[in-house]
Amino acid sequence: MKKVIFSALAALSALALSLPVAAQEIVDVEEERELDLDVDISVHAGYQGSFLKDFTAYPGATRSLHSGVRIGVDADFEVYEYKGFEFGIRPGVFFSQKGESYKDNADKALSYDLNYLDIPVTLRVSREVKDDLDLVANVGPYLGIGLYGKNIAGSTSSEKHDSFGEDGELRRIDSGLIGSIGLKYDDLLLTVGGQYGFVNQLKDTKRLSGSPKNANFFVMVGYEF
Repeated sequence: MKKVIFSALAALSALALSLPVAAQEIVDVEEERELDLDVDISVHAGYQGSFLKDFTAYPGATRSLHSGVRIGVDADFEVYEYKGFEFGIRPGVFFSQKGESYKDNADKALSYDLNYLDIPVTLRVSREVKDDLDLVANVGPYLGIGLYGKNIAGSTSSEKHDSFGEDGELRRIDSGLIGSIGLKYDDLLLTVGGQYGFVNQLKDTKRLSGSPKNANFFVMVGYEF
């Protein structure tokens, strides 16, 4: 009977001694999981060409591509990896210049200069093709908020007004689809992509007609921290 009691006490003592070790191992695993959260921040800057689809503000004038800049920052949250493919969620904030340009028969410059804050949230899929070289694709929705815009008739003319203002002809809110493909070499990024807006931007239907939607393409370089 004494042997049984001593054996039980010994087993309980061993169990009691092992509990702190096991608890510490659980804590270490949880801390390791927290440290494994992979978040990368990137900055981007580049050229953006755009026009307003399904819209002719100046009948008879020749339309040309509107040139602007696209600059911003995004974060990449890696969520899954499968057979060499990495999947992540990539939200971002970008300053985006859009619009379109015209020239009439008198070679007079006419333009819509529109400046937006773009907020894309995309699904990122990437795969390593060589050492330190990844092929990266992104696709998802975006929300655009018109910061300010102007409609200019003539490069030296004072005939201009806020396109998003109370008397402006365009809506301030835009949304649509954005997609891009690019290469990542070490921490350097090269991205080519485009946007297509789903929202009819025309607010003033008395003076103008059509259903203008933002459409653009961009080429950017970036750096990932």
